[in-house]
Amino acid sequence: MKYFFKIILVGALSFKAVLSFGQAPADSLNQNLLEQAAGLAEEVLDLVTWEKGRHTVSVFPMAGYSPRTGYEIGIMPVWRIQPAGVVTSSYHRPTTIAPAFQMSSKGMYEVQLDAVVFTRRQWFFISRMKYLFLPDTFFGLGNQKKEEPYSEYELNRFSLHADILKGWNEKVFMGLRADFNQAENNDIQGDVLNPSIPGYGGGWANGLGPTLAFDTRNDLLYPSSGWFVVASALWFEDWMGSDYRFQLSSLDIRKFISVKGDKSIVGLQGYISHSNGDVPFFKLPFIGGKRMLRGIPHPHKYLDENAWFAQAEWRQDVWWRIGAVAFAGTGKVFPTISEGLFNDLHVVGGAGLRFRVLPDEGLNFRIDYGVSNNGESGIYFTIREAF
Repeated sequence: MKYFFKIILVGALSFKAVLSFGQAPADSLNQNLLEQAAGLAEEVLDLVTWEKGRHTVSVFPMAGYSPRTGYEIGIMPVWRIQPAGVVTSSYHRPTTIAPAFQMSSKGMYEVQLDAVVFTRRQWFFISRMKYLFLPDTFFGLGNQKKEEPYSEYELNRFSLHADILKGWNEKVFMGLRADFNQAENNDIQGDVLNPSIPGYGGGWANGLGPTLAFDTRNDLLYPSSGWFVVASALWFEDWMGSDYRFQLSSLDIRKFISVKGDKSIVGLQGYISHSNGDVPFFKLPFIGGKRMLRGIPHPHKYLDENAWFAQAEWRQDVWWRIGAVAFAGTGKVFPTISEGLFNDLHVVGGAGLRFRVLPDEGLNFRIDYGVSNNGESGIYFTIREAF
C-alpha cells in the first residue's frame, strides 16, 4: 500500500503548491482553477443526487482492497431524511438509511443495510443487517502473532444488530439491544478450526439485553464536541432460538474535542468487551476491522473471551468537501485479567481521506489505510466515521 501514501503525499504537496504559489496574479488564477474544479465536481455530484422535500438520495460507487477479501467493488445508495416540522429537541436528528452491495475478487458477496433513525419523541433506533458469503480464514484463538497453518473455510452468515432506545431526557437513553446471528461454516480445510472450537458447526446465536447510553455530542455523524458512552449486556439463551448459551457485555466511551473551531477535531475512544459461557468463535470479542483497530485487516484475526482497545484520531477539514485524518490505536484480546492488560499490545497507525456526501451534513465517505506493529495493513472504503 506504499502507493496509497505516495498518492496522498503528492496530492497534499500539489494542493499546497496551488494555494501558495508565486505572485498575486498566479494566486488569483489558481483560485479560479480551484473554484472551477469544485464547480465541476458539484455538477457531477448533482448527477448522482436527487432531492425532494425532506428527502435526499445519493448513489456512490465503492472500491477497495484487503488481504481478507481481495479487490472489492460495489455500490452504496444513501437516503437522508430531514426531521418533519419544527424541531423541538436537539436530539431529533436526520434519519439515514444506507444499503450497500459489494463483491470481491476472492468470491465475497455482501449485502448490508444500515439505518439510524430518530423521532421527535426521543426514540433512537440504530440497526445493521448484513448477509455475507466469503471464503475465509480461521487463525485460531488468542492474542499471539498468527503463523501458519490456518484453517480455510467458506463463511455463510446472516446478522442483525439493533438498538432501540428511549430518551429519559436529551442526554440519557435507555433501551434494548438485539443481536441475531446465523452462521454456516462449509468446506473446512485444516485442523485449526475443529469440533473442539465452539461455533465449528455454525448455527444460531441470538441475544437480548439492556443498553444505556449517555450522549452530549453536538452531531451524530461528525461531532466536534461532547461525550458518547454506551454500556450493554446481552444474554444468549435457547428460548430465543440460540444454539449457544453465553453472555456478552461491553463499554464504549468516546470524547470529541474541537481544536480550531470545527476545522480541526480530536476524537478519542476506549472500548472493552467481556464474554462468558459457551461462546461461538464468531461472537468472541475482537479488536480489528474498519471500525476498531484499523491496520488489523481481518476483524476476527485475534479472538478471545475479553478484549480492549483505545484509539485517537485527528480530523482536519482541508478544502471544499474534502478532509483528512490521522489515527493511532492499541489494544489486545485476552482470556483473563491475570494474563495482563498491557503486555503484547497490538499497535496501529494510519491516515485517511474524507469526502462529505452532502454539502450541509457531516455524512462522510471515507478511505482509511492503517498498518500494525505485526506487519499487517488494511485499506477501508466505507460510509461514516469509524467512531
